[in-house]
Amino acid sequence: MSRMKKYRFYLLALLPLLGGCEAYLDVNPKSEVTDKELYATAEGCKDAIYGIYAEMGADKDLYGRKLSFEYPETMIGNFTIPQTDPMAYAVQRQWTTDDAVTIAEDIWVAGYKVIGHINKALMHILPKADDVYPHIRLYKGELLALRAFMHFEMVRLFAVSSGSGDTAAKAKAIPYVKSYGIEVTPYSSLDKVFEEIVGDLTEAEKYLAEDEELVTPVRTNAADGFTSCRITHLNLYAVQAMLARVYWTAGNLELAEKYAEKVIDSGKFPLMRTAEAWNAVETGTLNMQETLFGLYSTQFLKNYYDKHIYSGATLELSDEYKEVYATDEAGTDKRYTLWFNTSTGQCIKHYSKMYANGETNATYTGNSIPGLSLIRIPEMYYIVAEANLTKDPDKAVEYLDYVVTSRELTAFADREGSITEENIYNERRKEFYADGESFFDMKHLQSDVELPGMGVFSGTDDATYTIPIPKSVEDNYRN
Repeated sequence: MSRMKKYRFYLLALLPLLGGCEAYLDVNPKSEVTDKELYATAEGCKDAIYGIYAEMGADKDLYGRKLSFEYPETMIGNFTIPQTDPMAYAVQRQWTTDDAVTIAEDIWVAGYKVIGHINKALMHILPKADDVYPHIRLYKGELLALRAFMHFEMVRLFAVSSGSGDTAAKAKAIPYVKSYGIEVTPYSSLDKVFEEIVGDLTEAEKYLAEDEELVTPVRTNAADGFTSCRITHLNLYAVQAMLARVYWTAGNLELAEKYAEKVIDSGKFPLMRTAEAWNAVETGTLNMQETLFGLYSTQFLKNYYDKHIYSGATLELSDEYKEVYATDEAGTDKRYTLWFNTSTGQCIKHYSKMYANGETNATYTGNSIPGLSLIRIPEMYYIVAEANLTKDPDKAVEYLDYVVTSRELTAFADREGSITEENIYNERRKEFYADGESFFDMKHLQSDVELPGMGVFSGTDDATYTIPIPKSVEDNYRN
């Protein structure tokens, strides 16, 4: 019997506190209201959008746990889990087992549920005149970007890669759902899905021009309504970064470079180059200097603590992480020293001290934004470097070295003087450790996955990186 249930949308709304970004980031269920009442005011529209972000960050089947650190990180061996854990069947790519099917169902249902809520909001907000509410163009842009973002996640998980030789699988990727209701959206080809994603992101970019003024190079967590803390929204620069990521994934390096350079050249997200900047970074928070987009989520922090840090936690850091940071090493890598506790064998990159004593209802009182970064500026430099490997090798070295030297490693220009695609991949591997992105890097490159005790999973085998869509939910992505 299908696990899909009919979901009701409970509005997650703004709960003002004493200041800082938590003024809107702490969300609680609010009484359900009719659509007409909800979208009749600017506050209602904002509440609906806040609710979508909150849902993405809190849901354990999305970025609250599975899509942030559990699924993608265990699938490539960055973390290990016991054989008794239901996730072990997915790690072994045993997708016909009940536990693995349940994991696939839960992710699919959660992802399309969010897409449904986005489409519901778009149905009401997009037709409104651009002058009906202040900042309504931001609402429209963010919602279009959110729809593209979530479909991109679903296609990366449930569809084969662009490099796959399975033409039938590429012809039927996922549904790109653009309406809210009972209608069934047909499946689209992989190329069509990417076309739709780019279309929504490009349209979103037009609506978000106001972010050229709203997003400043120096950021705080002080909140003053919808136009503050823009790194917790899919802002203009995050949308351009998403376009770079999407084009990179689809193999169009020319356009990927174009959008990556737009973000870099904005000057709004400088790499950390000083001891002061590095000392200001708190683990378990959005990087106030380098994050383009992230989700406020204390639930993510709680889940990470329970699964990896707390006594009895079952998600263990693989010993192979040391080899990752020893690759191409020249100097003392700030990431290795700050993101890992080598004495305890823990990855503390996403460890927040608010759970140091196992607190379940800890209150946030810091100066950063608790949660997870989903897009950071180093990725844009890696994309530009890769795009220039052949056409302008000096530029490729220059852009990779921007990140390498900011991490206190010796520049490649002072080493070999040239770089390869493997050098870039190695740096991405270090930078994105525990962020969930390395899984998709490896899928893009069709890299083999070697897991101790399980053998080698071939990178050219689609089953290594693709979740089969369970029959029980194949047509149940409607809300």
